[in-house]
Amino acid sequence: MITSKEIHTFKLSVMEGHTVIMLQKSPWSVLQVVPATPETFDEVVAKCKKHGIVAVHGTDRTFCIIHIGSGDHDGKRPEHHVTVNASNYKEYIDELKDVMGQAAVWYYTNVIAAA
Repeated sequence: MITSKEIHTFKLSVMEGHTVIMLQKSPWSVLQVVPATPETFDEVVAKCKKHGIVAVHGTDRTFCIIHIGSGDHDGKRPEHHVTVNASNYKEYIDELKDVMGQAAVWYYTNVIAAA
């Protein structure tokens, strides 16, 4: 099991018919939950990986999570601006992967297992 340096807080919403998970602090990530079935899981994950960073739950094969945005969202939320450059991009990607891994566990625990 991978241990996170920090516990993240998430908000679940539906936007344009899609389930999204929003991180409540920096890096202000917006993640989309992509439904799958155990039979289509590998195909869905492969397609999502062509478009961005993807996280999956360790045992559940009914969804994956894809990163759809972070930061100020094209200036709509300037207070959420995140600067990524050559000197910090590796740290940013590592943090994003941590956030997404936690989001997958959070979604499974609070939505799927709770149903």
